[in-house]
Amino acid sequence: MELTLPLPEFPFPSVISPYAAQAEEHLRGWARSRRIVAPGAAADAFDSMLFGRFAARVYADAEYGRLLTLADWTGWIFAFDDLLDDTPEGRDAEFVERVIACMEPVCRGRRTLRRPPAPSREVARSRDALARLRRRITRAMPAEWNARFTRNVVDFLHSYRRQASVNGSRAVLDEAAYSAHRSSTVAMYTGADLIEYGTGRPVPEHLLARPEVAALRESAVNAIGWTNDLFSAPKEISVGDLCNYVTVLHRQLGVPLEEAAREVVMRIDAEVKRFCEAAAAVRDLCRGLPDDQARALLGTVDGLGHWMAGHAAWSRETGRYRSHAVPDGRELLEATGRAPGGPHA
Repeated sequence: MELTLPLPEFPFPSVISPYAAQAEEHLRGWARSRRIVAPGAAADAFDSMLFGRFAARVYADAEYGRLLTLADWTGWIFAFDDLLDDTPEGRDAEFVERVIACMEPVCRGRRTLRRPPAPSREVARSRDALARLRRRITRAMPAEWNARFTRNVVDFLHSYRRQASVNGSRAVLDEAAYSAHRSSTVAMYTGADLIEYGTGRPVPEHLLARPEVAALRESAVNAIGWTNDLFSAPKEISVGDLCNYVTVLHRQLGVPLEEAAREVVMRIDAEVKRFCEAAAAVRDLCRGLPDDQARALLGTVDGLGHWMAGHAAWSRETGRYRSHAVPDGRELLEATGRAPGGPHA
Protein backbone atom coordinates (compact mmCIF):
# COMPACT_ATOMS: atom_id res chain seq x y z
CA MET A 1 0.00 0.00 0.00
CA GLU A 2 1.03 3.64 -0.41
CA LEU A 3 1.97 5.59 2.72
CA THR A 4 0.98 9.25 2.64
CA LEU A 5 3.36 11.20 4.84
CA PRO A 6 2.95 14.73 6.17
CA LEU A 7 6.17 16.71 6.18
CA PRO A 8 7.35 19.55 8.40
CA GLU A 9 7.92 23.11 7.25
CA PHE A 10 11.05 24.94 8.35
CA PRO A 11 11.20 28.73 8.86
CA PHE A 12 14.68 28.91 7.32
CA PRO A 13 15.64 29.62 3.71
CA SER A 14 16.93 26.62 1.79
CA VAL A 15 20.20 27.80 0.25
CA ILE A 16 22.87 25.93 -1.66
CA SER A 17 26.57 26.48 -2.19
CA PRO A 18 27.60 27.92 -5.56
CA TYR A 19 30.00 24.96 -5.75
CA ALA A 20 27.28 22.28 -5.70
CA ALA A 21 28.12 20.93 -9.17
CA GLN A 22 31.82 20.70 -8.34
CA ALA A 23 31.04 18.93 -5.06
CA GLU A 24 28.89 16.37 -6.86
CA GLU A 25 31.49 15.72 -9.55
CA HIS A 26 34.31 15.49 -7.03
CA LEU A 27 32.45 12.99 -4.85
CA ARG A 28 31.71 10.71 -7.79
CA GLY A 29 35.39 10.51 -8.64
CA TRP A 30 36.50 10.09 -5.03
CA ALA A 31 33.96 7.32 -4.28
CA ARG A 32 35.21 5.33 -7.26
CA SER A 33 38.87 5.94 -6.48
CA ARG A 34 38.41 4.75 -2.89
CA ARG A 35 36.20 1.85 -4.11
CA ILE A 36 33.43 2.56 -1.59
CA VAL A 37 31.00 1.94 -4.44
CA ALA A 38 31.20 -0.88 -6.96
CA PRO A 39 31.33 0.03 -10.66
CA GLY A 40 28.30 -0.30 -12.90
CA ALA A 41 24.75 -0.27 -11.57
CA ALA A 42 25.83 0.31 -7.97
CA ALA A 43 27.82 3.40 -8.95
CA ASP A 44 24.90 4.70 -11.02
CA ALA A 45 22.58 4.22 -8.04
CA PHE A 46 25.07 6.03 -5.79
CA ASP A 47 25.19 8.96 -8.22
CA SER A 48 21.39 9.20 -8.28
CA MET A 49 21.39 9.92 -4.54
CA LEU A 50 23.07 13.33 -5.12
CA PHE A 51 25.18 13.18 -1.98
CA GLY A 52 27.48 15.95 -3.22
CA ARG A 53 24.46 18.16 -3.65
CA PHE A 54 23.37 17.19 -0.15
CA ALA A 55 26.68 18.49 1.21
CA ALA A 56 26.28 21.70 -0.78
CA ARG A 57 22.87 22.26 0.81
CA VAL A 58 23.68 21.47 4.44
CA TYR A 59 27.15 23.06 4.38
CA ALA A 60 26.17 25.96 2.18
CA ASP A 61 28.67 28.36 3.80
CA ALA A 62 31.68 26.01 3.55
CA GLU A 63 34.86 27.14 1.81
CA TYR A 64 35.37 25.55 -1.60
CA GLY A 65 38.13 23.07 -0.72
CA ARG A 66 36.48 22.11 2.53
CA LEU A 67 33.14 21.58 0.80
CA LEU A 68 34.78 18.97 -1.43
CA THR A 69 35.99 17.14 1.67
CA LEU A 70 32.51 17.44 3.21
CA ALA A 71 31.01 15.97 0.04
CA ASP A 72 33.35 13.00 0.40
CA TRP A 73 32.39 12.67 4.07
CA THR A 74 28.70 12.71 3.15
CA GLY A 75 29.15 10.03 0.50
CA TRP A 76 31.26 7.95 2.85
CA ILE A 77 28.83 8.03 5.78
CA PHE A 78 25.82 7.11 3.63
CA ALA A 79 27.74 4.29 1.95
CA PHE A 80 28.96 2.99 5.32
CA ASP A 81 25.48 3.20 6.80
CA ASP A 82 24.12 1.15 3.92
CA LEU A 83 26.53 -1.66 4.78
CA LEU A 84 24.73 -2.13 8.12
CA ASP A 85 21.36 -0.43 7.90
CA ASP A 86 18.46 -2.49 6.57
CA THR A 87 20.72 -5.51 5.89
CA PRO A 88 20.88 -9.02 7.38
CA GLU A 89 24.49 -8.34 8.41
CA GLY A 90 23.37 -5.23 10.30
CA ARG A 91 21.13 -7.43 12.48
CA ASP A 92 23.92 -9.87 13.27
CA ALA A 93 25.40 -8.77 16.62
CA GLU A 94 28.67 -10.64 16.00
CA PHE A 95 29.16 -9.02 12.58
CA VAL A 96 28.44 -5.56 14.00
CA GLU A 97 30.93 -6.08 16.82
CA ARG A 98 33.59 -6.99 14.27
CA VAL A 99 32.77 -3.87 12.28
CA ILE A 100 33.07 -1.71 15.40
CA ALA A 101 36.34 -3.37 16.40
CA CYS A 102 37.98 -2.75 13.02
CA MET A 103 36.58 0.79 12.56
CA GLU A 104 37.05 2.26 16.03
CA PRO A 105 40.87 2.60 15.90
CA VAL A 106 40.48 4.57 12.67
CA CYS A 107 37.72 6.74 14.16
CA ARG A 108 40.08 7.54 17.02
CA GLY A 109 42.95 8.32 14.66
CA ARG A 110 45.14 5.47 15.83
CA ARG A 111 47.78 4.33 13.37
CA THR A 112 48.55 0.74 14.17
CA LEU A 113 49.64 -2.22 12.11
CA ARG A 114 47.60 -4.57 14.28
CA ARG A 115 44.08 -3.48 13.53
CA PRO A 116 41.39 -6.11 14.02
CA PRO A 117 40.50 -7.60 10.63
CA ALA A 118 37.49 -6.28 8.74
CA PRO A 119 34.58 -8.74 8.42
CA SER A 120 34.20 -8.05 4.68
CA ARG A 121 35.99 -6.42 1.78
CA GLU A 122 33.36 -3.68 1.68
CA VAL A 123 33.96 -2.83 5.34
CA ALA A 124 37.74 -2.85 4.78
CA ARG A 125 37.40 -0.37 1.92
CA SER A 126 35.13 1.83 4.00
CA ARG A 127 37.62 1.74 6.89
CA ASP A 128 40.56 2.66 4.65
CA ALA A 129 38.61 5.49 3.01
CA LEU A 130 37.67 6.84 6.44
CA ALA A 131 41.30 6.82 7.58
CA ARG A 132 42.31 9.11 4.73
CA LEU A 133 39.22 11.26 5.05
CA ARG A 134 39.63 11.73 8.78
CA ARG A 135 43.21 12.94 8.31
CA ARG A 136 42.05 15.53 5.77
CA ILE A 137 39.54 16.89 8.27
CA THR A 138 41.43 16.78 11.55
CA ARG A 139 44.72 18.23 10.30
CA ALA A 140 42.88 21.50 9.60
CA MET A 141 41.28 21.82 13.05
CA PRO A 142 42.53 22.43 16.62
CA ALA A 143 43.04 19.66 19.16
CA GLU A 144 39.94 20.42 21.25
CA TRP A 145 37.71 20.31 18.20
CA ASN A 146 39.34 17.06 17.05
CA ALA A 147 38.69 15.46 20.43
CA ARG A 148 35.01 16.42 20.28
CA PHE A 149 34.66 15.27 16.68
CA THR A 150 36.26 11.95 17.57
CA ARG A 151 33.88 11.38 20.50
CA ASN A 152 30.88 12.05 18.29
CA VAL A 153 32.08 9.79 15.46
CA VAL A 154 32.75 6.95 17.93
CA ASP A 155 29.30 7.47 19.47
CA PHE A 156 27.79 7.12 15.99
CA LEU A 157 29.78 3.94 15.36
CA HIS A 158 28.67 2.37 18.65
CA SER A 159 25.01 3.13 17.89
CA TYR A 160 24.99 0.21 15.44
CA ARG A 161 25.27 -2.14 18.41
CA ARG A 162 21.82 -1.19 19.67
CA GLN A 163 20.46 -1.01 16.13
CA ALA A 164 21.46 -4.64 15.66
CA SER A 165 19.93 -5.61 19.00
CA VAL A 166 16.59 -3.99 18.24
CA ASN A 167 16.24 -5.36 14.73
CA GLY A 168 17.66 -8.76 15.62
CA SER A 169 15.31 -9.28 18.58
CA ARG A 170 12.33 -7.47 16.94
CA ALA A 171 11.99 -5.48 20.19
CA VAL A 172 10.54 -2.04 19.43
CA LEU A 173 11.96 0.74 21.61
CA ASP A 174 9.65 3.06 23.49
CA GLU A 175 9.63 6.74 22.57
CA ALA A 176 12.10 7.93 25.21
CA ALA A 177 14.62 5.18 24.48
CA TYR A 178 14.27 5.68 20.75
CA SER A 179 14.82 9.45 20.95
CA ALA A 180 18.05 8.91 22.87
CA HIS A 181 19.17 6.24 20.39
CA ARG A 182 18.33 8.37 17.37
CA SER A 183 20.54 11.25 18.47
CA SER A 184 23.51 8.91 17.96
CA THR A 185 22.40 7.07 14.83
CA VAL A 186 21.70 10.24 12.86
CA ALA A 187 25.36 11.34 13.32
CA MET A 188 24.11 14.89 13.56
CA TYR A 189 26.38 15.99 16.39
CA THR A 190 29.16 15.12 13.99
CA GLY A 191 27.29 17.07 11.32
CA ALA A 192 27.12 20.08 13.63
CA ASP A 193 30.87 19.80 14.28
CA LEU A 194 31.50 19.78 10.55
CA ILE A 195 29.71 23.10 10.11
CA GLU A 196 32.65 24.57 12.03
CA TYR A 197 35.14 22.67 9.86
CA GLY A 198 33.48 23.96 6.69
CA THR A 199 33.84 27.61 7.68
CA GLY A 200 37.13 27.17 9.51
CA ARG A 201 35.60 28.68 12.66
CA PRO A 202 35.62 26.24 15.59
CA VAL A 203 33.38 27.07 18.54
CA PRO A 204 35.28 27.04 21.86
CA GLU A 205 34.31 24.17 24.12
CA HIS A 206 33.27 26.42 26.99
CA LEU A 207 30.61 27.98 24.77
CA LEU A 208 29.22 24.59 23.74
CA ALA A 209 28.61 23.93 27.44
CA ARG A 210 26.31 26.95 27.70
CA PRO A 211 22.67 25.80 28.12
CA GLU A 212 21.39 27.92 25.23
CA VAL A 213 24.03 26.49 22.87
CA ALA A 214 23.39 22.93 24.08
CA ALA A 215 19.65 23.43 23.48
CA LEU A 216 20.37 24.85 20.03
CA ARG A 217 22.34 21.80 18.98
CA GLU A 218 20.06 19.25 20.64
CA SER A 219 16.85 20.64 19.13
CA ALA A 220 18.40 20.70 15.64
CA VAL A 221 19.71 17.15 16.03
CA ASN A 222 16.23 15.95 16.99
CA ALA A 223 14.44 17.84 14.23
CA ILE A 224 16.81 16.55 11.54
CA GLY A 225 16.82 12.95 12.76
CA TRP A 226 13.05 12.80 13.02
CA THR A 227 12.59 14.47 9.62
CA ASN A 228 14.83 11.81 8.13
CA ASP A 229 12.58 9.20 9.76
CA LEU A 230 9.58 10.62 7.90
CA PHE A 231 11.28 10.52 4.52
CA SER A 232 12.81 7.09 5.09
CA ALA A 233 9.77 5.47 6.78
CA PRO A 234 8.46 3.61 3.69
CA LYS A 235 11.92 2.25 2.87
CA GLU A 236 12.65 1.19 6.44
CA ILE A 237 9.21 -0.28 7.11
CA SER A 238 9.47 -2.29 3.89
CA VAL A 239 12.64 -4.00 5.09
CA GLY A 240 11.46 -4.41 8.69
CA ASP A 241 13.78 -1.84 10.27
CA LEU A 242 12.19 -1.03 13.63
CA CYS A 243 14.41 1.98 14.34
CA ASN A 244 12.15 4.66 12.91
CA TYR A 245 10.09 7.19 14.87
CA VAL A 246 6.99 6.50 12.77
CA THR A 247 7.17 2.79 13.63
CA VAL A 248 7.87 3.56 17.30
CA LEU A 249 4.78 5.77 17.66
CA HIS A 250 2.68 3.46 15.48
CA ARG A 251 3.44 0.71 17.97
CA GLN A 252 3.40 2.73 21.20
CA LEU A 253 0.25 4.77 20.53
CA GLY A 254 -1.61 2.05 18.65
CA VAL A 255 -2.47 4.39 15.77
CA PRO A 256 -2.25 4.00 11.96
CA LEU A 257 1.07 4.83 10.30
CA GLU A 258 -0.24 8.09 8.84
CA GLU A 259 -1.38 9.27 12.27
CA ALA A 260 1.96 8.24 13.77
CA ALA A 261 3.68 10.34 11.08
CA ARG A 262 1.54 13.35 12.04
CA GLU A 263 2.63 12.86 15.64
CA VAL A 264 6.25 12.92 14.48
CA VAL A 265 5.64 16.20 12.63
CA MET A 266 4.16 17.71 15.82
CA ARG A 267 7.30 16.75 17.72
CA ILE A 268 9.51 18.21 14.99
CA ASP A 269 7.55 21.46 15.09
CA ALA A 270 8.12 21.65 18.85
CA GLU A 271 11.86 21.13 18.37
CA VAL A 272 12.01 23.82 15.68
CA LYS A 273 10.28 26.23 18.06
CA ARG A 274 12.82 25.33 20.76
CA PHE A 275 15.63 25.86 18.26
CA CYS A 276 14.36 29.34 17.36
CA GLU A 277 14.13 30.28 21.04
CA ALA A 278 17.65 28.99 21.65
CA ALA A 279 18.93 30.81 18.55
CA ALA A 280 17.58 34.12 19.90
CA ALA A 281 19.32 33.46 23.22
CA VAL A 282 22.57 32.59 21.43
CA ARG A 283 22.43 35.82 19.43
CA ASP A 284 22.03 37.72 22.71
CA LEU A 285 25.02 35.82 24.10
CA CYS A 286 27.12 36.74 21.08
CA ARG A 287 26.78 40.46 21.78
CA GLY A 288 29.14 40.08 24.71
CA LEU A 289 31.68 37.78 23.04
CA PRO A 290 34.93 38.53 21.18
CA ASP A 291 34.34 38.90 17.46
CA ASP A 292 35.93 35.57 16.48
CA GLN A 293 33.85 33.61 18.99
CA ALA A 294 30.66 35.43 18.02
CA ARG A 295 31.25 34.70 14.32
CA ALA A 296 31.84 31.02 15.04
CA LEU A 297 28.72 30.72 17.15
CA LEU A 298 26.53 32.64 14.72
CA GLY A 299 27.90 30.42 11.96
CA THR A 300 26.61 27.42 13.90
CA VAL A 301 23.16 29.02 14.21
CA ASP A 302 23.04 29.66 10.45
CA GLY A 303 24.59 26.29 9.65
CA LEU A 304 22.03 24.33 11.65
CA GLY A 305 19.26 26.24 9.90
CA HIS A 306 20.85 25.30 6.56
CA TRP A 307 20.94 21.70 7.76
CA MET A 308 17.24 21.55 8.62
CA ALA A 309 16.00 23.21 5.44
CA GLY A 310 18.67 21.71 3.18
CA HIS A 311 18.18 18.15 4.42
CA ALA A 312 14.45 18.38 3.68
CA ALA A 313 15.05 19.92 0.23
CA TRP A 314 17.56 17.22 -0.69
CA SER A 315 15.27 14.46 0.58
CA ARG A 316 12.66 15.62 -1.93
CA GLU A 317 15.07 15.59 -4.88
CA THR A 318 17.21 12.51 -4.22
CA GLY A 319 16.39 9.10 -5.60
CA ARG A 320 16.81 7.61 -2.13
CA TYR A 321 13.24 8.08 -0.85
CA ARG A 322 11.05 8.01 -3.95
CA SER A 323 9.01 4.91 -3.15
CA HIS A 324 6.16 5.35 -0.63
CA ALA A 325 5.00 1.74 -0.83
CA VAL A 326 4.87 -0.32 2.36
CA PRO A 327 3.65 -3.89 2.95
CA ASP A 328 0.10 -4.58 4.06
CA GLY A 329 -1.69 -7.11 6.27
CA ARG A 330 0.43 -9.75 7.97
CA GLU A 331 3.60 -8.45 6.31
CA LEU A 332 3.05 -5.02 7.84
CA LEU A 333 2.57 -6.56 11.28
CA GLU A 334 5.86 -8.41 10.91
CA ALA A 335 7.67 -5.36 9.52
CA THR A 336 6.61 -3.21 12.49
CA GLY A 337 7.22 -5.81 15.18
CA ARG A 338 3.53 -6.53 15.78
CA ALA A 339 3.10 -10.02 14.29
CA PRO A 340 0.52 -12.04 16.31
CA GLY A 341 2.20 -14.57 18.52
CA GLY A 342 5.55 -12.79 18.30
CA PRO A 343 7.54 -11.70 21.34
CA HIS A 344 6.06 -8.20 21.25
CA ALA A 345 2.56 -8.83 19.93
